Amino acid sequence: RTPTMSHDGRCHSLEDSSDQSMLAILSTTPAVHSSAELYEPAAAVTAPYPTAGGVARRSTGGGGATRRRRGPWAVVPQAQPGPSVVLLYHIEKTGGSAVMKWLKRQTHAPSRLAAVFSYSQTSCFFALHADLFPGMEPRWRDKLCGGAAPLDWRSSKVAVEFHSYSKGFFLRSVLPALGALKRRYAEANGTVVAVTSIREPASHLLSKYRMWPPRTADRTHAVPLPAWLASGEAHSLQSRALLSERPALPGCEGLTEARARLDQFDLVGVTHCLRPLLAAIEERLGLPHDPARTGAALAAYHRPQHWGGAIGREASEWTASRLNATGRRLLGDATRCDESLYSDALRRQPPPLETKESVKTLCQPPAAAAQWRIWQSIPRAAENTTLMSEAIGSG
Repeated sequence: RTPTMSHDGRCHSLEDSSDQSMLAILSTTPAVHSSAELYEPAAAVTAPYPTAGGVARRSTGGGGATRRRRGPWAVVPQAQPGPSVVLLYHIEKTGGSAVMKWLKRQTHAPSRLAAVFSYSQTSCFFALHADLFPGMEPRWRDKLCGGAAPLDWRSSKVAVEFHSYSKGFFLRSVLPALGALKRRYAEANGTVVAVTSIREPASHLLSKYRMWPPRTADRTHAVPLPAWLASGEAHSLQSRALLSERPALPGCEGLTEARARLDQFDLVGVTHCLRPLLAAIEERLGLPHDPARTGAALAAYHRPQHWGGAIGREASEWTASRLNATGRRLLGDATRCDESLYSDALRRQPPPLETKESVKTLCQPPAAAAQWRIWQSIPRAAENTTLMSEAIGSG
C-alpha cells in the first residue's frame, strides 16, 4: 500500500491496512488465548532472514516470475546542470521501495535524473568516484551499468540505493567518505543528499515478521510470533539496521550510537507519509515540485506483503488479536528502544507541503497523533514516553 492524495489533499497511510488493524487491536482486544498456548512453545532456532542478491530484478507481473535487468533504470546521455547524488539507505519494510519507485519515475521523459542504481548496482556509483572508494574495487561494467563509459558525475544527477547486503557498503565505505564526497559536489555547485526512513516500530516488526518469517530448526515451519518476540531476536530491529545488522544487545545498548547514526542523514522520513520527504528531496536537488509525477509513482507501487507458501500462511495467521497481555508486553519490550529512534524521525519531518490549491497535506500531525494513541496502549519506559510526547507536540 502506498500513500495517495484525496480530494482534500490529505496524505493517506503508506502502512499496510493489516498493520494498522493489528496495532489498533493492541488497545482494544482482550486475551483470547491462554498463556500456556501462546507463550510456552518448544525451543526453536531461528534462521537468518533471506536477502536478495545478484543482478537487479523486476517483476514481469505474471506468476511471480522475474527477469534480470542489465543496467540502471535509465542512463540519460545529455548533460544536466548542477550535479547531485541521492544516497538512499533503505531499511527493510520502511517504505524504501516506494521511494525507489519514485526515483525511477524521475528518469521518465522529461528526465530529471540521469540514472538510478539499485542496491545490486552500487559498483556503478563507486566507479564515478573511484579515488574516494578504493576499498570497494569500483568498476564500471557496461552490461550492469548501462553504457560503455561511465557517466560524467560533474554533469549528472543520479541516485543510488543501499539495501539488503549493500547497507554494509554504505556504513563501512560511504559514511567515512561522506564529508569528502559532499565537498567535491559543493565545489562543482552540486549537492549530496543522504536519505532514509523510519517506521512506527510495532507495525515495522509485525510487517517484517510476515515478510520474512523466522523458521524452526528443521526449517519446515514459521517460528510463532510470541516465541520470536521472547527470543530477543526481534528487539530493536531498526536500530540494528543502522548499526550494520549487529546482533540484538541487552536493554537499549547501542541506541545512542543508532540515534547518532540517524543524525548523519540529511533527510529522514517516516513510513506513514512519504510525500513531504519526496518533496524535500526535490527541493534539495533544485527540482520543481511535481505532484503529478509523485502521485503516479506512489499509486503505481504494489508489492507482496508476506512470504509465500505454507510458511507464509503460518506467519500471516499471527495477528495482534492473538496476542494476550503477555504478548503485548513482549511486543512493547521488543520495540521500546526503536521508539526513541522513531520519535527522532518524527521531529525531523519536513514541513507540511503546500499544493497549488494551498491545501496542506497535513501528513504529520494527524498520523503522529494516531500513532501516539496506539503507543499509549503498550507499556513503555517513562523516559521514552516523554520523548514521544515531545516529538508530536501533545501529551
